[in-house]
Amino acid sequence: MRSLSISVRLTTWYAAVLLLGLTLFGLGMWFALQQRLVAGVDTRLAHRVDGLRTLLERQAVEGDASAMRDELAEFAREMPDVIFQLEGASGPLIRPAPNQPRFPVQAASAQPTYQTTAADGQRYRAVTTRIVSGGHEYDALVASSLADVDALLTDFRQWLWTMIPVILVSACLGGYWVSRRALAPVDGMTRMARSISAQNLSGRLPVPQTGDEVQRLSETWNDMLQRLDAAVRRMRQFTADASHELRTPVALIRATAELALRRERAPDEYRKSLRDIKSEAERMTDLTESLLTLARADSNSFDLPLAPADLNGLVAEVVRHSQPVADLKGVNLRAETAENPVVVRVNADAIRRLMLILIDNAVKHTAGGGSVTVSASVRDHQMILSVADSGEGIDPDVLPHIFERFYRSGVDRAGSSGAGLGLSIAQVIARVHRSEILVDSAPGKASRFSLALRD
Repeated sequence: MRSLSISVRLTTWYAAVLLLGLTLFGLGMWFALQQRLVAGVDTRLAHRVDGLRTLLERQAVEGDASAMRDELAEFAREMPDVIFQLEGASGPLIRPAPNQPRFPVQAASAQPTYQTTAADGQRYRAVTTRIVSGGHEYDALVASSLADVDALLTDFRQWLWTMIPVILVSACLGGYWVSRRALAPVDGMTRMARSISAQNLSGRLPVPQTGDEVQRLSETWNDMLQRLDAAVRRMRQFTADASHELRTPVALIRATAELALRRERAPDEYRKSLRDIKSEAERMTDLTESLLTLARADSNSFDLPLAPADLNGLVAEVVRHSQPVADLKGVNLRAETAENPVVVRVNADAIRRLMLILIDNAVKHTAGGGSVTVSASVRDHQMILSVADSGEGIDPDVLPHIFERFYRSGVDRAGSSGAGLGLSIAQVIARVHRSEILVDSAPGKASRFSLALRD
């Protein structure tokens, strides 16, 4: 079963809440109106009781019982819509008219008692009280029909029953229309997202200029698509470059082996072919290890255990290891260490590999008679490793790309004999140590690669 759309669910919840609110509002208004109308009737009944009490007190002063009866009868006839019942010790003084119902008069005290009662199919509001006048006690009842109140409440109830559905339906239709318009950009983004695939990551979702959550959602998705597009492009480029780099040594190994097997050769020729195959196999091994290192870094599985190490010792070690290569090219390679031990938590093997990459890179691009300096120092509570050379420098157009994988140029720092992965691996190692390799270079000037480490 297909689930309901967001617009329908929003409209349903909105309708339920609105119905509950209108119902509570209607009931509250109905009870409030009923109480207010009944209170108005009680006020009028209290005024009639006060008029009756005033009349009894005046007649008690005059002392004429016959006149009092006539006055009471006249008082009751002046208000035919009100039922008066008055009983004294000698019997009833005011009786209801023939067309009016009779009620039991049970006044318990001088405090008025209000009640609603029914008679002849109608509801009446009555008040009973005991009136003391001229030394006599009278039980009084004054009642009034609630027909007008009931009619008004009935009309109000009918109005509620009519208006609540109209308001509810109108609000639901309006709410559904608004929700559809509000979610229309989401439908547009959904259609556009369905058209985007791994082969077409250049498409972008439409961004409504509404300043709300939908705009932020589309902008976020576009940012994610841009990052994904860049990642896929890098992956494709990485795969193509890796295939290209591996194809060359494989082709050389195959060609050398085929030439060696084409005819019988002297043992020295076979040994030369095997040496060539061994050299290309070693190049393939180095390239494969570099690719695996970068792949682990991309998958966030390049985890290096850290331990305290003295950078002075590491610098001296890598300079001693690289000295034969520098001597072979006629480059003066020297180490500069701090006076005190420079101890920091690092992965010694990884830092050693990073410095070897930088030294090898510096020696390649430094002419004979030049110099390469590897130093360890402390500056601003940071341990600084740096490799400086007196080579040809780096062109500003090339500088932003030197850490890109497989990037090689006739004037860049990666040289032409390698695969163009050394500086990429060095930067990965630096970032694992929560740092980054910084380059200070210009054409025709010395270049310095530096790394700041924090304990």
